[in-house]
Amino acid sequence: MTRAALIVLLLAAHGCSSGHGHGGGGGAAVIDGAFQFLTTDNLGGQDDDPAVAVDAAGNVHVVWFSDRDGTKDLYHARSTSIDLATATIAWTAPVQLTNLAPASFPPPTQGDNYPSLFIDGAGTFHVAWFRWNLSNECHILYMKSDGTPAGWAAATVVNVTGGANFDRFPRVVKLASNDLRIYFGSSTRGTPGKNDIFMAQSTDDGATWGAPAAVASLNTSTEQSQFPHVVQVSPSSYVATFMRWKLQPSSDFLDPTNDVFFAQSVDGTMWSVEQVTVDAPDTVNDLTPTIFFDHAGVSHLAWSTTRLGDPSADLVRIPVSDRASYPAGAQLVASAVGVADHSPEILAIAAGGQAVFVTVWVRIVTPPNNQVGYRVSSQP
Repeated sequence: MTRAALIVLLLAAHGCSSGHGHGGGGGAAVIDGAFQFLTTDNLGGQDDDPAVAVDAAGNVHVVWFSDRDGTKDLYHARSTSIDLATATIAWTAPVQLTNLAPASFPPPTQGDNYPSLFIDGAGTFHVAWFRWNLSNECHILYMKSDGTPAGWAAATVVNVTGGANFDRFPRVVKLASNDLRIYFGSSTRGTPGKNDIFMAQSTDDGATWGAPAAVASLNTSTEQSQFPHVVQVSPSSYVATFMRWKLQPSSDFLDPTNDVFFAQSVDGTMWSVEQVTVDAPDTVNDLTPTIFFDHAGVSHLAWSTTRLGDPSADLVRIPVSDRASYPAGAQLVASAVGVADHSPEILAIAAGGQAVFVTVWVRIVTPPNNQVGYRVSSQP
């Protein structure tokens, strides 16, 4: 649910400073593109969990899972051009990154799920995800490459976590040359059956990983915490968003008591946490929050919610600075009444000399099939 489009601030800031996030000007045409499928060759299956990033050349990259070959594997596609007249993107053919045997990893649960993508300043692609096996274990995995088909084919998959654990929903961030981190949620490493947020760290650029440690300040004894989305703003400033919901018995992250939270930190370890969404009956679904940055570097939260009139869920966004006033100040990102939308990932880039937003998310056009799609627009 990236993410999250799913981008981290280092990439957004790099794009703005190098000119990829600027352009257009007062005479720029208003663009209000419609939802477009990323691919159309698996509309009867499941394409889900997109993670996004932009490279130094301004190309948009998407990694997601698809069951198009009989199990849930990861795929990658890159934009080759953006047509502002039609608000459409031309993509490379999907490149398969993992290839599991359906007998050993039968869908709909087993297989590779929820990738996270980070492109560092050297152009290295870092991908983390979780793999669900037949022993009902979920483990965090990691690989890196140069983003080319040959690079993906040669990439080595590294086990970040293992054992009798249920570890899910990773977020990979590179904070420094010797500080690569994966934040994730686990329901087995703390109180059994209770989801808490943990972090694994690599000091050798992903070759090996240390033992996961709880991020205590993002967890609480009274609720479950999951879906960490962590961004480094500067070496002494970090922001995060995540979900919390009630203790057992619950419906996992689909429990209607779920809410969006926002957190700030000076080191990525100790956090101050604020609740963003509150509904007195505690019956509104607020799911898969992400952070994105506009062309001016202003931070925003985006997530899926049933609060704004569509019981199937719409995407909503709000500037981080307005979070205390939610739902005042919130705006819809994409709305199709009766059609479920979730897992938004938003990038601020330049195309054709104009500042635009590319939003990648999941829309359930034909239930129960999740499909990854995108929209090009002047406003997110």
